[in-house]
Amino acid sequence: MSVKKSTIPVSFPVRRMDYEFDNMPKYWCDNEPSLTHYFTGMSTLFPEGESYFVRSVRALRDQVKANASLDRDIGAFIGQEAMHSKEHHAFHVSAERHGLDPQSLERITGNVLKLIERVFPKKWNLLVTVGLEHYTAVLVCTMMENTHELMQDETIRNLWLWHSIEETEHKAVAYDMYQYLYGSGPMAYLPRVILYTLSLFLITLLSNYCLVVLMKRDKQLFNVKSWWRFTKFAVKHYVKFTPKFLSYYRFDFHPNDVDESALVAETKARIGLDAATAASAS
Repeated sequence: MSVKKSTIPVSFPVRRMDYEFDNMPKYWCDNEPSLTHYFTGMSTLFPEGESYFVRSVRALRDQVKANASLDRDIGAFIGQEAMHSKEHHAFHVSAERHGLDPQSLERITGNVLKLIERVFPKKWNLLVTVGLEHYTAVLVCTMMENTHELMQDETIRNLWLWHSIEETEHKAVAYDMYQYLYGSGPMAYLPRVILYTLSLFLITLLSNYCLVVLMKRDKQLFNVKSWWRFTKFAVKHYVKFTPKFLSYYRFDFHPNDVDESALVAETKARIGLDAATAASAS
């Protein structure tokens, strides 16, 4: 019996990465505690956060099977997110040598998200994913543009740039899934923006909590100079981020309103991403 394969191509690939973090320095971002711990804290949200995203789309995936193209993109989305969870967790395991215990922060994030998952209906869990995918898509553009230059460790820098590329590639999948299932009218708009507001509050709270905990564990909690450095960095970037975050509240918003294809192509070339992936596959 022959099996007919779908001729609809996926919009983006699932790359199998295997970074090694054996020689990671303690302060790998601008040789500075607060910036390093800010990004480490953000990273601790990813293993459980990406797993939550995967579960939220899987919970409703059967309802989009009639749309073969979207279904294939959902499959690729799941594959990419699973790899992000794996690689960021490997980074956290390596960071244990510095006494930071980032894995404990992973567990806190996981407990919060599992509680949300139990309380929220499937539609709302999908909307948390949709909102946080936009939040991430905004952040990763700045990562690809210039923030990566602060990361002295090549492996860490490549981890963040690879993750940034893939977040941009799949940024519209969960949103398209939501529109396919629930439309784009006023009754779809209202829960979309309410859950986005809640998601922004949640990720801001968790990311700042993780930063403070890591600074405390590193005995840098009262390092005023380091906190001032972080404050200047945060103000500079969030002035740019805020209008992009707010664009989600437009009634006609779509993630693909902004085209980052040139930036993504430049970043792929910078880290030799597709060339390295092709070589490992051959």
